[in-house]
Amino acid sequence: MAFMFAIFAALLLMFTACPSDSIAPSIYFLAKDGETIDKKGDTTILLYTKYVDPGCYVEDNASLAADIQISSDLETVMPIEKKVASHVGEVKKTGDYTITYTATDESGNAGTRSKVISVKNVSEIYTGKYWTVREEIIGGGISDICQPATYYSNITASNSVAGRMRFSKVAQHEYNGQKVSFKVDADVFSPTLSSRTRSDQVGFLGKAEDKEVAFYNGMSYDAAVDSMRLNYVYLQIPTQEASVAYTEGESTISDYTVRIQGQLESGIPKSKIVYNERGVMLYIELALNISVPNPSGTGQQAIQNYIERYYPE
Repeated sequence: MAFMFAIFAALLLMFTACPSDSIAPSIYFLAKDGETIDKKGDTTILLYTKYVDPGCYVEDNASLAADIQISSDLETVMPIEKKVASHVGEVKKTGDYTITYTATDESGNAGTRSKVISVKNVSEIYTGKYWTVREEIIGGGISDICQPATYYSNITASNSVAGRMRFSKVAQHEYNGQKVSFKVDADVFSPTLSSRTRSDQVGFLGKAEDKEVAFYNGMSYDAAVDSMRLNYVYLQIPTQEASVAYTEGESTISDYTVRIQGQLESGIPKSKIVYNERGVMLYIELALNISVPNPSGTGQQAIQNYIERYYPE
């Protein structure tokens, strides 16, 4: 009996000293200061900036925080620039990226929690549907394009070039009895703050002294948008060629090409984003030079002072 009691006491002591742990650690995201708990866990950052992960706080029923292993898939999920030296480590593509964190305690229990990091282009504030009005045509010409017109168009933001937007329909008109239009890219620009040469990554949002350093470096998304509304109200539109396919009988013809370029005045773009005194956008104005095919079918003819206005829906 004494022997059995000794065995029972040993087993009781063993299980009391080494309790079974089946509870995974809890994960709490930290705010930018690295100390405060961030209840939402979501973060918005700007295209071509570095994301500094503030990390997370963990707690467990048995293991000390220092003994808990923490990992995340951030480096594999987010598209980070690795080749362009001036932008190495910066996020190079917009989108919503779900980052999953894993915390493993000493007993092998693993807890997970995810948060979304939204990478945005500052030009996203201009995206959406617009009502397009073409009413100012000076120095006309004889092309069908030289006519007043109204139609709907959409503006989207580039997912890889900061400050760039795309107009889905520009210069809509009829050609050979069919409606055609063109896509045009435009970069936001400041005559006083922008570099005079465009960066492939940050467009004309680079500083005058260094075209590869975006003006919003170190700013929050909201602060960058506010600054852009005040300073970056012009649009640089470099020369672009656009072709359309139209049908002629049963054949598809793709040789109708136009050249589009933004007008300049004393080196400053005439295309601009117009706000009222309260900072509300009224419309976007595109002032373009467009060359179209001559009616004879040989060569191009230029149309000057061609202006379209885009009013937000």
